[in-house]
Amino acid sequence: MRDGAIGIITGGGDCGGLNAIIRGAGAMALSFGRRAYLIPNGYAGLCNLEQYGGAVELSERLLETVDPLLAGSMAGNARVKISKIKDREKYEKIRRGLARFGIGSLIIAGGDDTGGVLLDLAAHGIRCIHVPKTMDLDLHSYAAGGDSAVGRIAAYVSEVKTTGRSHNRIMVLEVFGRYAGHTAFRGGIAGDADCILIPEIPVDFDVVYDHMKSRFMRRVRESPFRAGTYIIVTNEGIHDAAGEKLADESVGSDAFGHKKLGGSGRYVRQALTARLQGDLEMREFYREMGIYIEDMNALPEFRESVP
Repeated sequence: MRDGAIGIITGGGDCGGLNAIIRGAGAMALSFGRRAYLIPNGYAGLCNLEQYGGAVELSERLLETVDPLLAGSMAGNARVKISKIKDREKYEKIRRGLARFGIGSLIIAGGDDTGGVLLDLAAHGIRCIHVPKTMDLDLHSYAAGGDSAVGRIAAYVSEVKTTGRSHNRIMVLEVFGRYAGHTAFRGGIAGDADCILIPEIPVDFDVVYDHMKSRFMRRVRESPFRAGTYIIVTNEGIHDAAGEKLADESVGSDAFGHKKLGGSGRYVRQALTARLQGDLEMREFYREMGIYIEDMNALPEFRESVP
């Protein structure tokens, strides 16, 4: 297998940079006179190469159709942890599948789960190279997918301010990252969010509420149109000072055994809304601003969003 063709696999979530990896790796292989194959559907495709084939040879003409600026992966992906497959011959079948196409080594793009499977393959004699790719930036300080993720979060934070000001709303945006706060922090800073909640710092909702209240009231008071907003970016894996995870983990686990995270935005909204409901000063402020209507517009509204 050492001198064979190159096989390219993309794994993990879809993001910017994957198609650029396919094009770059394929073009480099061709420049060295090596054939390159794209293996569709991630590790699922790899495991089915022997029986069903499916590997696509990347000619120079085909590579020119791969748009490096298009997000996602033209090859697709599947959440498969090969070590969990019950077939005892699974690694031998993979080797035979690669041999079917003369593939001697694999270039695999993905995050920590994808990389874990890669180590497993390497331990069974399958030559692999890992291209770090993660939107969460929990693998390296820089990786394919990281820049586009931060940029999209920043753009969403900036754009949602229009809705917030139009309705005097407090906007809570829940973003990904699992237990690493890099994308939330960088995207929130770039988009000029008012508050950023990350797993590395336990959340104190009294501090968050006081800051929100002060800044929101100042903005409405200083606006000639009595309009203001406050933007909170929360990572999906936040926790409080007691270590309690502020997310809904009842949704189960993925193929790699990780708890599926989600619900931190809803948790943040509910925690701050509870404090707002008992805040008589905020109700009086709405009366002072001339925007108070009992039972209909008595307090600012919280809205959560998961971009």
